[in-house]
Amino acid sequence: MKKIAWQNMKHIVVLGLGKTGVSVLRYLQNKKQQDKNLQGVHIRVFDSRQNPPGLDEAKQILGDAEFLNRRWELEDTLAADIVIASPGIDLREEPLVLARDADIPVVGDVELFAQETKLPIIAVTGSNGKSTVTRMVEFIAEQCGKNVVAAGNIGLPVLELLQQTEQPDAVMLELSSFQLESITSLKLEAAALMNISADHMDRYSSVDEYIKAKQRIFTNAKNWVLNRQQQDTWPHPVTGKLMTFGNDSHPQHFGLLSGNVDRVSGPVAVTFRGKVVLRADQLQLQGIHNLVNVQVALALCQAIDIDIEQAIQAVKDFKGLPHRCELLSNDAGVLWVNDSKATNIGATAAAVEGLRPMVSGRLLLIAGGDGKGADFRELQSTLEKVDILLTIGEDGPRIGQLFNGSRQVKSLRQAVELASSLVQAGDMVLLSPACASFDQFKNFEHRGDSFRQAVEALYVDSA
Repeated sequence: MKKIAWQNMKHIVVLGLGKTGVSVLRYLQNKKQQDKNLQGVHIRVFDSRQNPPGLDEAKQILGDAEFLNRRWELEDTLAADIVIASPGIDLREEPLVLARDADIPVVGDVELFAQETKLPIIAVTGSNGKSTVTRMVEFIAEQCGKNVVAAGNIGLPVLELLQQTEQPDAVMLELSSFQLESITSLKLEAAALMNISADHMDRYSSVDEYIKAKQRIFTNAKNWVLNRQQQDTWPHPVTGKLMTFGNDSHPQHFGLLSGNVDRVSGPVAVTFRGKVVLRADQLQLQGIHNLVNVQVALALCQAIDIDIEQAIQAVKDFKGLPHRCELLSNDAGVLWVNDSKATNIGATAAAVEGLRPMVSGRLLLIAGGDGKGADFRELQSTLEKVDILLTIGEDGPRIGQLFNGSRQVKSLRQAVELASSLVQAGDMVLLSPACASFDQFKNFEHRGDSFRQAVEALYVDSA
């Protein structure tokens, strides 16, 4: 899109508060201070929630803005010179479609950032693994003496970077499909598409529409990092410099080598250009699927001139993210793993298939929650690798129908108590819900913390 002509802006509409909305208002306040033409601009902030997060802070930042606790209507958006929407706002809403038809810019915070920054940027998107990759790149860079800041869908809101006096060496963006819908100006040193599994089908009319939103990450990217096992998700033609990753080995790209690599390496290792560069037993991460995440992180690091050998050494010390295949306990020989961040089918499939080879006994899965319109039949083959299934939440029964002998319980705590009565040494209990958490919890972090507390209570009570 054209560069925003801020000097012509008289009426600005901001849709949605929260962390992103507050950062937008702080950005606009700085704009007003720097540009005399914006002194008289009228800013209206809409959020349909009665007490949206960040409201008090927003009023402190921009007390002269107009704050409205209602839905925005057609006349609200058509009266604006620009509409700035938070990622959770569906851009297919009629007021926003008609605003774009009237040549009113409808943008998100990442587009505002893209139009102003000169920093080197790399980015990742995908249904699963992108948060792990983002934090992994940030960690590797720090260990290698570079200041790379994680931002976007994780970490710092991107607009906050524009206000920092000390600028980082580069930015590592995690981008959701929602954020990518409103981005046209973002120039990337490298972009990665991790994988695609059906997600957010309550927002997109088809998987193809969801894929197209994800593919927007490559619009202005120099280097393209793509999944060899999902070539049907690749944009065509490939116009950037290509680097691929996958669960097979490749003579020119990143991959995995399965089988006994040598006497000490165990069953699997990361390869680069056909050579083993990192064994599974050298990592602190749980699950073979994380070796694919490592490949993507190493590929992105190369694009910001981090030495591959140094990056390989650094990633060995990366411990992973909370709520993502996080080992909580190994008491009495039973592994309890928190994968609450698995909010879709693909994430749970990756966790089960990545962890199953590490379990000497039975794998017990706790799943369920708000399925976001997903077709759980896609989980059928994954459930064949599970020995015991306990389901929770609103859509737990739908998952349970796919598994003979599944048990539905009312709460996560009840699921933990039941699981503890069934397991024995060598077993693993995995919370990987394949669903969002909002039917019973504030967010996936709340769900994961509740799981941790329930597991801890088992061993306190038995001490």
